[in-house]
Amino acid sequence: MNRNTLILIIVLISVCIAHTGKISAQTSLYPGSEASVFESRTGDSDLQTMDSMFSLYQPYLENISAYKPMYFLAGVDPEESKFQISLKYRFFNPKKQIAQKHPWARQFFLGYTQTSFWDLGSASQPFKDTSYKPEIFFFSPNLLGDQNGIPRLFVQTGFQHESNGRGGLESRSTNYAYIRPVFIWFHEKTRLGVQVAPKLWVYAGNDDDTNRDLYRYRGYFDLEIKAGRAEGLVLGSHFRWAEQGASVQLDATYPLHRLLPVDIDVYLQAQYVNALAESLLDYRERNRAVRIGISIVR
Repeated sequence: MNRNTLILIIVLISVCIAHTGKISAQTSLYPGSEASVFESRTGDSDLQTMDSMFSLYQPYLENISAYKPMYFLAGVDPEESKFQISLKYRFFNPKKQIAQKHPWARQFFLGYTQTSFWDLGSASQPFKDTSYKPEIFFFSPNLLGDQNGIPRLFVQTGFQHESNGRGGLESRSTNYAYIRPVFIWFHEKTRLGVQVAPKLWVYAGNDDDTNRDLYRYRGYFDLEIKAGRAEGLVLGSHFRWAEQGASVQLDATYPLHRLLPVDIDVYLQAQYVNALAESLLDYRERNRAVRIGISIVR
């Protein structure tokens, strides 16, 4: 049995199970027994899916939220494909004693971002490099007025580790302490917004054995600018300067359902990169790539 046949069988079984579950949810063999007993114990009549049962035992999930953009992008050159996942976790429960007594405590987060560079052009489709980026940070509340037309100012400061998880000569790792003010202008009537976020960092505990001169290629400063409509097109950019030259990343995202008659909540995304140190492994090389794919966070 080849792989394609096996995948088809798995899909068919999944569809049959889903259809059977739908029927059983609508018509019980013992009307008024299982469902009513279950509801009386939980007080919730919507616990008929795996997601709802899973969430019932995960009360801390409300502390998890999206952090940086999450996407899968195929390179025009398949060797330059890329995907990223990113989440943050609120450290102190805002409903508990510490956060209630000290409101600033609810602004502490643990973050995790993983960026992978995927060679889809080779027969074995290997990952060329992956950056693992755990961090801890503080994100201030709005420091300016909240009236319409007045820019909002948030300040993020934290400490981040970044490494590629390899050993020997291919090992790369560094640490940053950073500060990132975020200015946001948003017009509620037009739903148009602009975000400007300069980020400055210093290296703390850089691996001098394998990436001693990383600062010469990645620099100490990144300027992020985004502009667009909340439910429409958003354009984004990153500009970075280092001793060995400038780097730029340009992104455009647009809701897919506005282009195609599909009920899928994803964005169509295009990305252009001309950058040094996009990946840690080949940080001394300039990478140029055009990528197209989908994103769920932009």
